[in-house]
Amino acid sequence: MNGVQLAMIALPVGLFVAMLLAAAIGQRLAARRLQRSDDASAVGTSAVDAAVLGLLGLLVAFWFSSAGTRLDMRRSLIVEEANAIGTAWLRLDLLPVDAQPAVREEFRTYLDVRLVQAPGANQADSDGVLADRLTKAQDSIWRQAIAAAPRCESDQAAVLLLDALNAMFDAGTRHRAAFNAHTPVAILLLLLLVAIFAAVLAGHDMAGRGRFNWLHIIVFASVVSLTIWVIYDLEMPRYGLIRVDNYDQTLRDLRVTFQRGT
Repeated sequence: MNGVQLAMIALPVGLFVAMLLAAAIGQRLAARRLQRSDDASAVGTSAVDAAVLGLLGLLVAFWFSSAGTRLDMRRSLIVEEANAIGTAWLRLDLLPVDAQPAVREEFRTYLDVRLVQAPGANQADSDGVLADRLTKAQDSIWRQAIAAAPRCESDQAAVLLLDALNAMFDAGTRHRAAFNAHTPVAILLLLLLVAIFAAVLAGHDMAGRGRFNWLHIIVFASVVSLTIWVIYDLEMPRYGLIRVDNYDQTLRDLRVTFQRGT
């Protein structure tokens, strides 16, 4: 279990425990208020409770929406990169016949690195080593294509090939950047703090009315924690239950095609 998967478990569990403790603190505060018998201190508290719970719901909705959008974008970018690589592979036929084998071999190396580079994949090498291998493969493909371009049948053929290679590299960059894009940590911390404050107010309100019910607090904490866990799972689609591995099959199928190609 890596650090991301551990965080996906620790986050909802920690929030659940924190909300229960917060509700207990709210209960103690309410008990002290009742000892003073100051009824005026309860005036307007329901409006504050509603405002905090409304803010919690707004933050959850915002995070859920943005995480779902990023998941769809990541799926689209996987397909986009697979299409770009496939197009570039086909356009290698525009190169002189004697230059094609070496470039196709570099294509295989490039795609092998991209498959291993996927977040969550079993990596024998470090990220730095993989990035270096990818850069070398890109440079080799580009240099060989540039060197062979003057020997293409026409200038238009050379332009089509180089445009396809450029689109392939750009698609890979967008794909890598998308999987490193997440909701800012500040927003996540704000959401957790609002959830804890909501639990304090819930415990205070229930105890202040003389009917504190732990079952309701446990259900409230469970629902909020479970919701945040699911959204966090959306944010990390290669580590949890919601995954994009089936979309990676397009790249794996492409690699099989490369293996059969000449």
